[in-house]
Amino acid sequence: MQGGVIKSPANLIMKPAQAKAIYQDCKKRGYVEKDNVLYPPGHPEIPALAKPEGRSGTKHVKTGWVDDTRNIANKEKQKDIFITLVKQLLGLEVWPEFYFSTERGYRFDYAIPVCKENLLTGVKSSNSTTLINPNSVQLKIAIEVEGGIWAKGNSGHSSGTGIKRDMDKSSLANVNGWTLIRRVPDELCTMETIELIKKAISLA
Repeated sequence: MQGGVIKSPANLIMKPAQAKAIYQDCKKRGYVEKDNVLYPPGHPEIPALAKPEGRSGTKHVKTGWVDDTRNIANKEKQKDIFITLVKQLLGLEVWPEFYFSTERGYRFDYAIPVCKENLLTGVKSSNSTTLINPNSVQLKIAIEVEGGIWAKGNSGHSSGTGIKRDMDKSSLANVNGWTLIRRVPDELCTMETIELIKKAISLA
């Protein structure tokens, strides 16, 4: 193992069941495989591994994680004030319109799926000088902007169908280990939201 990257040496003797268990555990923790090499979450080469090479050779990867080509494309094309704010104050990469599941077409408005270890140690809670669990790289923090809660009538998020869809989405996110922060538009780019993210990191 070098820098968290796991290679498969030819002379390694391992029982098939043991090898399969290790492989599945790594995939669950967000490792990305390329040419028999497993790259850890947050590795700088991950976006390049899944990035399509032109239209003719486009390969769509749907994993609900950072190697999902839909998430990579959304991250590359969308930059806004909130993404910039979190980057400047916390040093964290925010992924917009993040697909988090392959079971349904659900996506978060914003997600902070992973963090590099050297950045994580620099994020401190307002009431603490140290960060709990400084070795974590998988954060799974989602931010949803609830812009339709004040809409009049029975439409969008306020309809029965919309409420049921939001319930299913939140339940699926929770059972898959995501911490969900819900804000209205006026609250998004505030220090209160930044503090909520810090608290979520401390629980990761």
